[in-house]
Amino acid sequence: MPLVKIIRHGQITLPAKFRKALGLREGDYLEVEMERDRIILKPKVILDREEAIKKLHELMDKVQARNTDFSEEEVERDVAEAIQAVRHGKPHV
Repeated sequence: MPLVKIIRHGQITLPAKFRKALGLREGDYLEVEMERDRIILKPKVILDREEAIKKLHELMDKVQARNTDFSEEEVERDVAEAIQAVRHGKPHV
């Protein structure tokens, strides 16, 4: 198991094999959690709210174009419910 050393200002360098395996590059964000005596790092993507909404609408348009059995309102409701479930850490079925 690789060791890392804490340097000035609490900085560490993640081993290259971990960065490569997770596709991490300089400037990427990691969420940090503490679980008892462990530190857990999770890669995160930060999006501008307007850009995220734009991408969501583009995705919804693609889904709607492929799936004519459901109304736009049904798709929007399902997406909204899934987003809320993810935000509250609940599985969405």
